[in-house]
Amino acid sequence: MIRRLSIAALLLAGGCAAPYTLVSPSQVAVAGNAMHVTPPAAWNKAPASPLAIRYEEDWTQNGPALDALLFIGGLPDGQALARQRRKQDQQVPVFHAAMTPPELTSMIESYYRLREGAKLFRTDGIAPATLFGKPALRFDYSYVGVDDVRRRGRSVTAIVGGKLYLLSLEGAASHYFEAAAPQFDSIVASASLG
Repeated sequence: MIRRLSIAALLLAGGCAAPYTLVSPSQVAVAGNAMHVTPPAAWNKAPASPLAIRYEEDWTQNGPALDALLFIGGLPDGQALARQRRKQDQQVPVFHAAMTPPELTSMIESYYRLREGAKLFRTDGIAPATLFGKPALRFDYSYVGVDDVRRRGRSVTAIVGGKLYLLSLEGAASHYFEAAAPQFDSIVASASLG
């Protein structure tokens, strides 16, 4: 959320529209060609944020304040989901290939709390899943952001070859999450390694 507010502030200050790129409903490489997905409908690829890590790609259909799809492709052991300074008091834990499901969900929660400004974060469900035909973890959650909008989210993570692959959807709980969730599940099902 802080990232969304920062991008919006930069755009307003610059007086220009964001250079979004249309993503057609066909197979496309994402997250630096780390994986391929086939969206069932058109999305918009968001411009790279100064806060983004090099393994990240962000999409939206209705604007990042309403819905956002995050891809992290091939995050290596010892790296974090977010850019952070070494001397910061609070940090998102770094990824380790031997992380357990509770450690993975805790890392994702920390990301949303520390980098996206989430408050009142709640775990709604954790279940086994499949990504790239391999065992994965599905994590459903909800939170209230710094803008006091209630959001719901779902992420699917897999550790393949010692690297983290994550697809995550979040949307305003009023309507946008429910509208995008079936598309997200289809995108996850279509995902293949780059």
